[in-house]
Amino acid sequence: MNIMKIEERITKKQLQQIYKCNRKTIKNWELNYNLPIIKVTDKSGFVRLSDLIAWENSMILRNKFIDILES
Repeated sequence: MNIMKIEERITKKQLQQIYKCNRKTIKNWELNYNLPIIKVTDKSGFVRLSDLIAWENSMILRNKFIDILES
């Protein structure tokens, strides 16, 4: 039997708490830095933990992570 593992999801609200930023910043990252948000509604969404880690690593490799944290 193949049972799908449910991956941890991080909501936009949780991202704001993790990065100590507001929702406009999260939206900016989504639009300008390709933060892989999966939209549920216009105002709510989440990112899979593995996608967030991959996104952070790609930003670090491109020396963009500090830039986005300061934006």
